[in-house]
Amino acid sequence: MVSYILKRLAMSLLIIYIVISLSFFMIRLMPGSPMAALEAQLRMQGGLSEVEIQQRISAVYSVTPDAPVWEQYLRYVWGAVRGDLGRPITNPGTTVVAVIAEALPWTIMVVAVSLIISFVIGIAVGAMMAAFQNSRFSQAMTFVVSFLSAVPSYLVAIALLYVLTSVYQVFPSGGAYGIDVTPGFNGPYVISVLYHAILPIAASVITSFGGWALGMKGSAVSVLGAEYVRAAESRGLSDRRITQSYVGRNSMLPMVTQLALSVGFMFGGSVFIETYFQYPGIGFYMIQSVGQRDYSLMMGCFLLITVSVIITNLLVDLLYPLVDPRIANPAARARAADQPADPDQEVLPAGGSMA
Repeated sequence: MVSYILKRLAMSLLIIYIVISLSFFMIRLMPGSPMAALEAQLRMQGGLSEVEIQQRISAVYSVTPDAPVWEQYLRYVWGAVRGDLGRPITNPGTTVVAVIAEALPWTIMVVAVSLIISFVIGIAVGAMMAAFQNSRFSQAMTFVVSFLSAVPSYLVAIALLYVLTSVYQVFPSGGAYGIDVTPGFNGPYVISVLYHAILPIAASVITSFGGWALGMKGSAVSVLGAEYVRAAESRGLSDRRITQSYVGRNSMLPMVTQLALSVGFMFGGSVFIETYFQYPGIGFYMIQSVGQRDYSLMMGCFLLITVSVIITNLLVDLLYPLVDPRIANPAARARAADQPADPDQEVLPAGGSMA
């Protein structure tokens, strides 16, 4: 178990290091050379010496343009490790880390709540579709969730904005909270935050729970036909025990993996949703930095999204052995693979237990 955890930690740190390195070289490969463009802009403004121009560029990109590439690279990596990602070009009075720290809680709230709600609804609907797979309910829900899964989130965001903020004016059209409340841990502020987050969360849930439902239905249907389920039925076990110990846990295994991978998609989808709802999260600032060619802020947002996905995958890798202990025990997997099949022996489910 310890070696399993160490391997996952080492792999995650290696991926983060590769992402930081890629972000360093991407700045230089971008068309127009952002550092050269900033240097030319500062020269045109006038009033700055050559040393001051190099200091401004160094403050923005955390590198010294005149230094050798290897020295720039080491300084950039060391700065990223210490949390120094430079300063936004459009707002030199603050730092990229400060902008991200201000925007990150809003994105985490919307993504986390949307993911939990869509996961719970999707798993419940998918389980019901699998349990009643030949009924009209299953056929109707399959059409509905397939249609919603194919609709882009930004189209749902536009529809919600038009109907609920323009036609009926039920919800606000933008912002994270009202201007008439005082930020802090007080009732009016909390209510205003939840009120402003309803539409971004709804747009994300509507377009994402269908994928969970279809995945859960396919996983549960495949498990229902497994030999260990038929063996449990032949032993006369109750439907409730078979559902909990055999079907439920084994159907959830692939869904847990998808839950980690979906975090990256949810962060990516938040870019469009936060932009349309003018919600001040990471996606909102990322789109702004792209439009304003603010490369330092852009790379900071990109690095944060990538690292968050890696950390989430790491957490799921560490939780996965709790669902199936054989994953962290190669010897147990080898013994199970080498063991000959015995028709008289009870067949154990992958993640469940024999009742």
